[in-house]
Amino acid sequence: MATFADQEQQAQNIPGMAVALLREGEQAEYGCGRLEPGGQPVTADTVFGTASVTKSFTALAIMILQAEGKLSAGDRIVSHLPELKDVPGIGLAQIRHLLSHTAGVPPLARKEELDRFEDHFDYLNRTEIEPLGRPGEKLSYSNDSFLLLGAIIGRASGMDYREFIRERILLPAGMKRTSFDPPAQGASGNVAVQFVEENERMKAVDWPALGNYAVGGGIRSTVRDLMNYLKLYIDGEYREKVLGVRVEAEEMWKDPHPVNRHSGYGFGLSVSPDFHGRLIVHHGGSQPGVSSAIGFLPEEKIAAAVLTNRSDCSADTVLHGLLNIGLGLDPADEAFTEPEHEMDGKELSAFEGIYRNDENPEGFEIRIGGTGPEMIVGNVSDRLRASGPKTLVNIRTNKTIEFEFGEDGKTTAFSGMRIYWKDAGKQ
Repeated sequence: MATFADQEQQAQNIPGMAVALLREGEQAEYGCGRLEPGGQPVTADTVFGTASVTKSFTALAIMILQAEGKLSAGDRIVSHLPELKDVPGIGLAQIRHLLSHTAGVPPLARKEELDRFEDHFDYLNRTEIEPLGRPGEKLSYSNDSFLLLGAIIGRASGMDYREFIRERILLPAGMKRTSFDPPAQGASGNVAVQFVEENERMKAVDWPALGNYAVGGGIRSTVRDLMNYLKLYIDGEYREKVLGVRVEAEEMWKDPHPVNRHSGYGFGLSVSPDFHGRLIVHHGGSQPGVSSAIGFLPEEKIAAAVLTNRSDCSADTVLHGLLNIGLGLDPADEAFTEPEHEMDGKELSAFEGIYRNDENPEGFEIRIGGTGPEMIVGNVSDRLRASGPKTLVNIRTNKTIEFEFGEDGKTTAFSGMRIYWKDAGKQ
């Protein structure tokens, strides 16, 4: 495991990374790189951001409250948050639709300055929202709808959602270095300094301001703590002992909404049915200075976690390699392969354009260069290839992009987990 982690840390130019693997009841952790260049080495107890890995904690909190009879995933959202009865995509949806990003809410302009749920309710009521479809019909990752789960947890439990997660999950599971409070970065607290790459150089950045979005992205943790957390999903007896109630965690990955040919999205967790013939449940996270991933194979009781202190690296690649090691496979064995699909220049030209949404108005550009299609994001360019008549694959990350076409044969939008419209059509 250490050799593989070292290779990935160097190949992906990651300043610091910590990994952990649990199999057959045995746990191994490893840190590579440093908190900052020339600084203290990373350990299994180094604190990193987890970003959207937080969504699984929030979803588990909902499942605890469901087990206690205080709510149900099938409840209408407005039965808990009546202030949102007139918001398109929310008024008719259920809690399960928030958990699975299928309420029909499109990506909205981020409002990190809002740190009271009531202010976010006002924002949603004032915003023109054109639903993507009926609740449950279409998936598009929505931080603005997911954060409503924090408000629901607060009203159902009688305490702030952060306090509920701390009291009911973190402390009972012995996760002593995990919290929603951004710790000071650096050696004094064994906290990784966060880095983004600018002009081929690493630049240190502070923790991002999240406001209400902390519901889906605010937890900071260590890989040692995350192993205690992942045991809750693969060991039912441990889960009941720690959580103090019989939680049917399997419901979180039982019936996922399809995303692409390899994966779907359940309740705060992604699900892929064929990881070398096994079910894998997983989630990644990305913020300025953070790339993270957790995953587990519930039937094999194998789990792994990856935390890094830089943006835009592939934590998923490291996660898959760790789980491969857990299965006794070569860490480089690719579980999910996309078919090759031949396209000529005219067919590829249909994909060209700039794609945006309100959450990311700068968007992405798809350009057909001399070496084939590319995705341009700021100063970063990733090569793409076709794997179907409506699908391109990022060669670096192996993630797919599914396109929608109009009657003229040109693309109108694409989606990975979020929908983007061509030429700012929905700005």
